Amino acid sequence: MGIRFYTHVEGMRDHPMIFGQLTFKDGSFLIAREAMPDFCWSDLRGKHVLAGRAGGMPAMTLQYVIENEGGLSLDELNFDTSVAFNLMVGAFEGDNRFDFVTAFEPVASDMVRRGTGHIVASVGVGSGLVPYTAFSAHQSYINDNSDMLYDFLAAIQRGYDFIQNNDALLVAELISPLFPAMDLELLAAAIDNYSAIGAWNRNPVMTESSFNKLQDIMQNAGHLDSRAAFNNIVDNSIAARLA
Repeated sequence: MGIRFYTHVEGMRDHPMIFGQLTFKDGSFLIAREAMPDFCWSDLRGKHVLAGRAGGMPAMTLQYVIENEGGLSLDELNFDTSVAFNLMVGAFEGDNRFDFVTAFEPVASDMVRRGTGHIVASVGVGSGLVPYTAFSAHQSYINDNSDMLYDFLAAIQRGYDFIQNNDALLVAELISPLFPAMDLELLAAAIDNYSAIGAWNRNPVMTESSFNKLQDIMQNAGHLDSRAAFNNIVDNSIAARLA
């Protein structure tokens, strides 16, 4: 979602506006080589952590959690941003120098099933409410297509309700055509894990407090020089009709 901040701060005319929120937590999980049932974030002291690319939200959010929940500074561990995001799991599995890696679902559940890693923490639980994934459009488009965007958000909301009111395996069966290379049990595990951490947001309205938390995370990582005003980035006029 950071691109919306940058285009606004840099003065783009008719810049993209947020009109609805999909998730309100980071969806990545911290993976260790061994099970750590009593894991706490300070356990990363002195460890080699594959964190994602510098400036990406996964790395910025992980840094925020390490520093605020773990009480560590990055110079107390090897916070590695040298490996491209899509290569991180392969690097972790192929090189024992790495102690931890972060992964989204269904990759995280796949690692657990294959025995190459253990989920020890949720980055999203550690960071708290953050508008991690949101829908945006130019303000002019929002103004001219409000009814269509309302129907779009309503459909997303119905999908969320279906997930919450049905077994994960049934949901997996219905969405399986979108993931032809993935089996149902893995899809169901991913759905269960995201439901367990409350990753999805039924209410599409973005709150100012979560918006400010996102800016805190970006500034903490040194990738946002100027903060944006909430009303200059977020247009809740459509989402509020579904709240």
